[in-house]
Amino acid sequence: MNINRMSIPELPNSNCRSLFNKVDYLQFLLSQNTYRNCGVITIQESWLNDLQDDCLVSLHDFKIYRRDRSNNKKRCGGGVATFVNINWCRSSFVCFKFSNDFVDCLTLRCRPKHLNKYKCVYVTNIYVIPDCTSSALSVFADELTEFAVSAFNDSFSVVCGDFNSCDCSFLTSLGHQNVVDFPTRLDANLDVVFINDMGVYATRKRAPLSSSDHCIIRVLPKVYGKHGKSTLLHQTKKVKYRNYSEENIRNLKNMFHTTNWELFTDDSLENTTDVITCYLKFCFDICCPTETIFVTFDRLTSSQLKRLRRMKGRMYKEKNSNEVRKLNGLINLEIRRLNCMFTQKLLSCKNSPSMWKFFKELTGDRKFRSDNQLNVCDLNKSFVRQSSDVMLPLSTGLKNSCVPTFTETDVRGCLQSLNSSRCLGPDGIPNILFKKCADVLCHPFTTIFNRSFSSNLILKMWRKMKIIPVTKKAFGDKNVKCRPIAITSPFLKTMEKLLILPLQPAIKEHTDPCQFAYRRKRSTLDAVAVLHHNIVFNLEKGKKYVRCAFLDYTSAFDSIPRQRLLNKLISVNTDSWITNWLCSYLSGREQYIVFGGKSSDSLLSQEGVPQGAVLSPLLLSFFLHDLPSSTENTFVKYADDLTVCMPISSSLNPIEMNEFLSRIDCWSVGNGLILNPSKCQAVNFSMRHERKINTILRSHSACIIGDSLINSVSKINYLGVTFSADLSWYSHFLSLPKKVFRLTYYIKRLHALGITRHLLLQFVNSCILPIILYCSPLLFPGILRKDFAVLRRVLKAVSKTCGESFEVIINMVVDRHLKPCKRLAGVIL
Repeated sequence: MNINRMSIPELPNSNCRSLFNKVDYLQFLLSQNTYRNCGVITIQESWLNDLQDDCLVSLHDFKIYRRDRSNNKKRCGGGVATFVNINWCRSSFVCFKFSNDFVDCLTLRCRPKHLNKYKCVYVTNIYVIPDCTSSALSVFADELTEFAVSAFNDSFSVVCGDFNSCDCSFLTSLGHQNVVDFPTRLDANLDVVFINDMGVYATRKRAPLSSSDHCIIRVLPKVYGKHGKSTLLHQTKKVKYRNYSEENIRNLKNMFHTTNWELFTDDSLENTTDVITCYLKFCFDICCPTETIFVTFDRLTSSQLKRLRRMKGRMYKEKNSNEVRKLNGLINLEIRRLNCMFTQKLLSCKNSPSMWKFFKELTGDRKFRSDNQLNVCDLNKSFVRQSSDVMLPLSTGLKNSCVPTFTETDVRGCLQSLNSSRCLGPDGIPNILFKKCADVLCHPFTTIFNRSFSSNLILKMWRKMKIIPVTKKAFGDKNVKCRPIAITSPFLKTMEKLLILPLQPAIKEHTDPCQFAYRRKRSTLDAVAVLHHNIVFNLEKGKKYVRCAFLDYTSAFDSIPRQRLLNKLISVNTDSWITNWLCSYLSGREQYIVFGGKSSDSLLSQEGVPQGAVLSPLLLSFFLHDLPSSTENTFVKYADDLTVCMPISSSLNPIEMNEFLSRIDCWSVGNGLILNPSKCQAVNFSMRHERKINTILRSHSACIIGDSLINSVSKINYLGVTFSADLSWYSHFLSLPKKVFRLTYYIKRLHALGITRHLLLQFVNSCILPIILYCSPLLFPGILRKDFAVLRRVLKAVSKTCGESFEVIINMVVDRHLKPCKRLAGVIL
């Protein structure tokens, strides 16, 4: 019986005093039989802040909800956290929250699958500081009462918290009663558990959470649902995986080497490919079978740790505080020993995926994503674009050319370049099969690919796409927006890599030099540097200001009209066999979504190019190459992000820029792309005083595109760099502490687990310094004293966290900064 059949949850409550220091201990408790049935965990005094992500204090199979005290005058303190077991309830959200200098409160509304008596379950977590004033408590009580009167009707409500002997009688007026009748800290009754249905819960006193001075209140249901008492799934789970051992791969190669591929040849390319695909799957299943293993997700399991925990519980009941203190030290030593053993596994990893897997487990980075808010069928319908244009066979008006014959060497190189870590495509054949067996598969595949290019035929099975939605926002947001990433067949990926070889020279003359994405020896640094150079160059020529419009397209990849793309390829005299093959490549593409273990129905996509395919970046760049241009305006493109710059010297220039933006809007509408005015922004860059530039802007027209007014802002984040209207980098450097301090937690965890300083410095050099030194060749020459003060504060915090001297960190920064500078100097000189 699983925990998802429980109606009301088993609930431990504790004041932990620093949650992230006790995550390992709490995870160990959940692996024990005593706490294995927990549906909800409520924690007071979490001592968290907005610099610490949820994933760093998360537990296996639990989703965390937090209410941190943001205006706390002390260095740390306050805050509440509530964990909800996804096996008990997947539909949960925050319905009430409150926080000030005295009180923190968080209320969750949970609707488990099996709840026959109540409408839903409300879990309220409260922490009140010891010196809370009666007026502050009264303000909180009024707000909670106003919410509870309408919300708690016909529902089960449980209120847990640490009131620190403050008056909580207002909960009694709401129909709740306290079920805790024992002292929770020494001889004081500080923690309470109120419920609105007596006889449902019983409470037990348990030993504190690690070194906390409050006991754990274990709240046990006395009444269960119709399915009876249930238990949580064990930490050991069955996992299926493919055995890619060297022996199995060698057997697979031998099987392919002894195969007579001529037996599969047929006059129909579709029949030939279908038979070969089935044969590949058959051989793959025989040589690389699927095996089932038992994986233990909790590393903190040892008989010694269990024995110490039982002894601590006995000593706590006997009120032997000295022995409890000693046992806490021994438990911490045992946890440290288990972490050191896990660290040795981390250091012995020979590949990056395994290393990061152990690293995330070691540091507590257990990201949980709730998939109940996304309907895969509705999401698939929103991704599919319908078009009135009909894809017609292209046979006339094309440049006549012979189809080149690709050699086995070309095919072998493309097969070996496939990424073996990618997930399975729609055909169910992994990339590792093609990559490892490229030497023996290149011969039959060369024949198939050449026949496909000469006949302009791509099988329907190859054109099918599996869509993996990647969220743009956090899953807690109500309006979840996703980016569709297409996973295609490795057959088609190989053919796309082959087609790039003749396609790139054919459209090289029409490559936009202002496009910095998807090009060799080009990066975001180049795009940011060119934009900054154009602004400064025009201002130094005496222009009043430079207006930059940052334009954003809505789903550019998914909105490209396929017939118009092919017509553009024809207009530049692309070889006929390329356009005909691309016509077959783009037409009749079905897609389905796989997300959270769910799969949607297949739908026919009639517009756009698959985002994530090999050819898509090249096709998008070519499609945007004929955007309207002007001698007075400067374009900077990075993929589908467009930036238009125009120097303003008179009141007529803004009007001319608006006319140019209207031309871009007309071109976009004519080419099937839609600009999103709500995401478009404009910045007026100037070195003049703020009052003078505001006087000039009042006499100039605003930035308009089409019929929509573009929002003017004083600063904007462009490709990871914050541009300010006064061309200072202070806003950019102010954003660094928050980014860097999120990563210093990993250093603290690794340092506490006994990782050597050499490895800590490697982590700093590989993960933290790239954030600090991003676009440093552009930013550092214009750094001011106040910018350097912020940068110095960040570097000092990093050196203090990793226990290294400030001079060592500075030397690392200088060495890493000089490398790109020397490289750029070599290119310029």
